[in-house]
Amino acid sequence: MTEEPVPILWDTTADVSAFDPADWFAYCERITGRPAPHLPPLAVQSVIPGHRNVVETAFGGTFDDFTLAEHPFCVIHYKGHQIVVGLSAKGSYAAGGLDEMIALGARSVIVLGGCGALVPELRVGDFFAPTKALRDDGVSLHYEPASRYSFPSDSLTSCLLQAARAAGHPAQPGPVWSTSAHFRQTISRLAAFRREGCMAVNNEGAAAFSVGRFRGAEVASLLLVGDTLAAGRFAVPAGHRGLDDEGSTVMLLEIALQALVIAAGEDA
Repeated sequence: MTEEPVPILWDTTADVSAFDPADWFAYCERITGRPAPHLPPLAVQSVIPGHRNVVETAFGGTFDDFTLAEHPFCVIHYKGHQIVVGLSAKGSYAAGGLDEMIALGARSVIVLGGCGALVPELRVGDFFAPTKALRDDGVSLHYEPASRYSFPSDSLTSCLLQAARAAGHPAQPGPVWSTSAHFRQTISRLAAFRREGCMAVNNEGAAAFSVGRFRGAEVASLLLVGDTLAAGRFAVPAGHRGLDDEGSTVMLLEIALQALVIAAGEDA
């Protein structure tokens, strides 16, 4: 039997999975000795490590690692609403955490993370809200049939842009290139996808949007520009701390929380 000399592009998105979140939660219940929690519908997922400290200090929150997968979450109270904040490592791993949160009750989820600018109009320290994600990743094809782009929730993205403007930190909207190959953002791909209109590159966008659509949840994303590739090579300008900038990461979370409040009001 010879190997096929092409990538696996087998569309099984309509097939039943042998392993669902419910299977994992049943296992977690046996291990932890407690039932699976039910999360509120408003949610934030962040791949920025500093957000754990922000939630614990600003909201007095305690994180729960019920899923035993290093996807802890914490339910906080914000302007009269219960909102769950979940954490994950960056990259494709975050898609599993998002799937878990949705299975536990989250319905409107804003994914927070970082990105690299591809164009000079985006500067390090800016906020960016993807309007579509070029699917150069390895996860989204398991949730949606092959297509060039995956798309966030239009309504939730609009709420993010509104909240960012109100906070005095407007976010630039535009397409993002999503890739799971962190250190293989090749120059040829960068140039081609920039010509196609992509303004930034990140790891999680395409997978997050596809997970949301597959699971029937509203998912959008707000990103902090932590570096730039606009000149063709990775760079972080002197004086910038990228994703370690505490002021920017606090504001990123605040805008996401406010956007969820706006969304809840529109759904009322």
